[in-house]
This record gives sequence, C-alpha cells and structure tokens, in this order.
Amino acid sequence: MGQIEDFRTFYSQAVLDGPALATVFPTAPIRYNFDAGYTAPEALPIDELRELASKVLDDPAALGYVAMHYDPVSGEPIYGEPGFSGREEMVFGNEVLRNELASWIGRQQNVSGLTGRQVILTSGATQALALAAAAFINPGEGAIVESLTFAWAFRSLKMRGADVRTVDIDDNGLVIESLVRRLEQYRNDGVRPKLLYTIPTFHLPTGSVMPLDRRRQLLEVAEEWNLIVVEDAIYSDLRLDGPPLPPSLLSLDTTGRVLQAHAFSKIIATGLRLGWMAGQRELIEALGVVREDLGVSQWISRIAAEFMRAGYLDPQIERARQVYRQKRDLAVHGLEEACGELVHFLIPHGGIFMWVNLDGSVDWDYARARAASQGVAVRDATAFSFLKQTDGPRSFRLCYGHASHREIAAGTAILGAAIRESAVNRS
Repeated sequence: MGQIEDFRTFYSQAVLDGPALATVFPTAPIRYNFDAGYTAPEALPIDELRELASKVLDDPAALGYVAMHYDPVSGEPIYGEPGFSGREEMVFGNEVLRNELASWIGRQQNVSGLTGRQVILTSGATQALALAAAAFINPGEGAIVESLTFAWAFRSLKMRGADVRTVDIDDNGLVIESLVRRLEQYRNDGVRPKLLYTIPTFHLPTGSVMPLDRRRQLLEVAEEWNLIVVEDAIYSDLRLDGPPLPPSLLSLDTTGRVLQAHAFSKIIATGLRLGWMAGQRELIEALGVVREDLGVSQWISRIAAEFMRAGYLDPQIERARQVYRQKRDLAVHGLEEACGELVHFLIPHGGIFMWVNLDGSVDWDYARARAASQGVAVRDATAFSFLKQTDGPRSFRLCYGHASHREIAAGTAILGAAIRESAVNRS
C-alpha cells in the first residue's frame, strides 16, 4: 500500500468533529508565564508529602489496584473478608480517602449525611467532568455551559455528541433569564436538555461569585426543567478576602440533582492528578458504570488520605491562600501602574486568575504580539469561548499563581507597556 497519504482516513468521527483546544504556540521563549493555570511552587507541602509517600509504602497494597487486607501473622492476603471493597475500589477509588473527603465536604460546606459511597475518585476534576458527560448525555441531547467556560468541560460534552448551548454571564455569574431562554429554545427545537455545567464560585475565567439568591433561582429552574447540575468547585476553597462565600450548590440542593466536581490540584498539587465527584449515590454509581480505566493510584490516594487524617489539609489551604493573596496584590498593582486607564477588571477575591477587559482604544493583536515577543504569555479570551463569533477578543486571563514576585512585577510592566503602545499606535 505504501506510505500513508492521509491519516485523517483513520480518524473516528469524534476526532473529526471534536473541537481542538485553543493552543497558541509562543513566538519567543516565555519568560513571564501568566498563561497556564499552574500553582505556586512555594505553596507545595513538600515535606508533608515526602513523609507520607514513604509511610504508606509500609503496606505493599499501596502499590496495588485495591486496598488488600493481610493476615497480621502469616502475611497472607485475606479474600472474602466481610466488607472487603476490592472491586468497588477499582471503580470508585480508595475507600478511606472517599470517607475522609465525605467528612471534609460535610464540614466545609455543611452537607449533612454525605458518605464515602457518594464520592468517586478521578484523575483530576477534568475526568470527573468527562465521566458526567459520558454518563448522562446521549448524542443530540442538550447540555448548557456558560458563554465563557472551562475548555475541557465543553470538549467532553461535544465529544459525546451533546447539543451544547451557552448562557450569558455577568459580574455575578450565570444569568438566570438567559438560562430560561436557552431551555425554551431547546423545547421549541424538540431537544431534551439534560445537564447544566456551571462554575459558580470564582468562575473560570472571570473570577465572579454567584450570589445566594441567584444560586437558589438556578436550582429552582433546574428542578422545573429536570436538569442535572454539575457544579465545578475547583477554586472554591481559595478565598483570598472579600465577603463570606455563599453556600455551594451541593449544600443547597434538596432534590439530589447536583454533582460537585473538585480536586486537590489547586489546594495541594496539580501533579497528584487526584480529584473527585460528590453527589447523590445513584448519580455517582452511574459515573462508575462509564469509567474506562481501573481507577486512580492507590499510592497517591493513600498519601492524600493520610494527609487529611493528619490534619494537614486545612492548614495547607490557608498557606496557599496567603501565597496567592500576595501575588494577586502584586498583579493588580502592576497592571494598574502600567496601563490602568486602558484595562478594566474586578479585583479577584479568590482563585489564581485575573480577568482583564481592554479599553476600546487598545489594539490587542498588536499588544499581545508585542508582549509575546518579550516573553510575556497570557491566555486570550478565545480559549474560553467556543460557540460565538466575535469581532475579536477584548479580554484576557492573567494567571498570577505560578510566577514569582519578580516575574509578576517585571511581566506586568512589559505587558502594560505593550498595551499602552498599542493604544498610541492605534490613535
């Protein structure tokens, strides 16, 4: 047959139809990376993780598929012990960690009665979202996302053949009136809407927080239209300052329709690749049915479980908050000093990102290229918007999580100068 001439002939329809995630290759070496959502190296609990990583290896089952039980005298494995959860752990994950997470969620969010059987462990929150798409969406069924949203959630829904439509957002998050209009459009088009994906607390990418009255309205609409609501809570624990946060959708839910995706990625370390979904047991079991791997790492799960049992998690979250609060303040100051009259943003009260809107006088294509040529990378608005064509991006996301204080100061100065230069050239 000779050399393959067209590799696309091998692609599945999902590959041919699937949206490519926005990836912009740098035109110069990156020196100030405000693009990727990396966490701060100085916030990593290195000593605690090193200690626990070694400790859990005292039990050889830490390197197996499941938490095997062994006879204390003979050392032989015990099969068929009452309550042995081997098969369950290959689907839902380490039982000890799931129980710890259920207790922690119950305390943190005032969710009563949550048990480990209502939690499934995943490879980061991203896999949790992918499992939800696989478990609940058939081709042609409706799934709703916010007009700016997390790329991988949108991708998972599209890969399952969902009819994805967007709802408007404002400074308070998802707009309820827009949600109702979309649902009515589905009904008029003969499409069944089944799932709503939302990021109500420190929204990605805008950083907004949905107020309590709007959260209650959202759940009322979800009940009326019989929707499953997937609440992405990945940044919800990183409150830096500002007013107290409203209750989570999971805690407000009275009908069992909310699933909450979360992970250790932003509060401990992204490299753990350990997340979870929590919610009604029947919905969690549905996620287990469509799982296509053999579960998450027992070793990493045991480290995380011991981390929680030792009381390390809450102090670690506070440690991360302090680190990001300082970096946020530096980023805000840097942009205000460099180009304050040409950018508009709400100071984020949580998370690791700033959402920056540009004045109409700014030539963003020029400014972005100019900053990139000097090593500054930010994430353009097009990376979060998938279904609407616009005249061009007027916003960008700046991540202050990973960069050092020196990088933030120098990088925002360069970025601000490029923005200012573009406005002068445009005029």
